[in-house]
Amino acid sequence: MHRRGKERPEPSRQLERKFEGWAQRQAKHLEPEPEELLQQAQDVLRWSIRKNGPHSTFTIRAMNEVANQLSRLDRVAEEISLREKIVEGLRSTLGPEHESTLNAEWKMATCLMTLERPEDAEPLLSHVVRGRAIVLGEDDPQTLAAVAWNASAAKKLGKLDEARRMQEQVVMAYERRDESESAQAQLAALNLASTLSDLRQFDEAVRLVRHVVDVRTRTFGPEDPRTLDACQALASMTSAQRHDVTRDHAVDHASSPSMPPSELQGETD
Repeated sequence: MHRRGKERPEPSRQLERKFEGWAQRQAKHLEPEPEELLQQAQDVLRWSIRKNGPHSTFTIRAMNEVANQLSRLDRVAEEISLREKIVEGLRSTLGPEHESTLNAEWKMATCLMTLERPEDAEPLLSHVVRGRAIVLGEDDPQTLAAVAWNASAAKKLGKLDEARRMQEQVVMAYERRDESESAQAQLAALNLASTLSDLRQFDEAVRLVRHVVDVRTRTFGPEDPRTLDACQALASMTSAQRHDVTRDHAVDHASSPSMPPSELQGETD
């Protein structure tokens, strides 16, 4: 008589048992390992795809959780591949201008910037900026964050004037919000100063960095690492400014005639 092997439980029952195991571990205050958290998220995603389909709201949320776990493990290439599917799913189900779609594009763009792919990130960031400006306003912190990243992408692509314009927009917005001494405003000022330095506009760049040094000295003290970092940036900027002035003087001196114009041109009489 043929003996039947032990029947395997249905996939849904297997997942249910995993959930029970995770719950028991949490009850005992046992923190799961990062890889285990990823496995949990992947199991939930596979279950949701079978039960709800690949484009359901729950499946997209499950994809996002897997992508978050991949991010924590610094597996950025895999994360981007999944976030592309999330963006595609949200665009088709909720529309390209929906807040969830914009947030998904934002996360994908920041991943692309991490992988030094500004040419792929820039169009996503530009779209996020436009969408957030319409819904939240141009001076909203989320809009300003997107503008700052967009400027970073433009700068990496060599579009310095465009980057400067966007960074000035961010700095002025924080001034309008009366938040010129906030951490975000200081970072915006340093980013703008860096771009101005690349454009050889050193006077304004030095002024911005001095402001950050002053704020951090008053806020954190002169020996705080954040203050020292700003001081180092100021020293570097000031040195570049002096070097630029010296170079301009040298160029002016070299191009100046060493003889009177009449002698240089030759006698005509």
